Amino acid sequence: MHNTRKDGATLMKILLADPDRDLLMCYKRLLELDNFEVTAVFDGTQAFNLIKQTSFDLAVINRDIPRVGSRELVKLLNAANTPSIILLGTRITPPILLDHVAASSYLSFPFFPYELRQRISDILKKKESDRLFVIEDIEIEPSKFRSTDGTCFTNEEIDILTELQQGGAFEAHKRRMYISAINNKFERLKKKSRIKYVINKGYRLVKENE
Repeated sequence: MHNTRKDGATLMKILLADPDRDLLMCYKRLLELDNFEVTAVFDGTQAFNLIKQTSFDLAVINRDIPRVGSRELVKLLNAANTPSIILLGTRITPPILLDHVAASSYLSFPFFPYELRQRISDILKKKESDRLFVIEDIEIEPSKFRSTDGTCFTNEEIDILTELQQGGAFEAHKRRMYISAINNKFERLKKKSRIKYVINKGYRLVKENE
């Protein structure tokens, strides 16, 4: 069951898994200040057992968690429709975003506390939404961070697709990795459109032969 705040609002439950105990306690305190109910563990086996036994609103997991790996934990979380953020000691790469067992978002060290807070806020807002949108005949379910055919899309990719679906161009600064991942997923799904830069118009969704 979810606990409640003094004002009667429900506390959102977050699972936090990181092998660095000092960082773990810092993150736990940070998120508790934002009125989250945080369960902190330093071992993948602990995280695995908790995911099997308890319902969480979101999980934040260090990719280097020992014993049971982060990929196996994400697979279990996805099956439970629980969004996840994976903390990386390296930069985000295409194989990470294109894995069929993908997290809802990735955050590379080092990062500022506000970045983790903002990422959690963005993901929880999507999770609470019952909106479904269609782009290139692909039905995207933001609350599940995937399309109805099971293709995973990260929080950042969904933001890009939402902007494109609304018909506008968008700012590509720091988003090119996600653009590349989306184009690869469109190719896998045999869609003819790709996200490309159009002179004087910015990045847009265009047909391959245009």
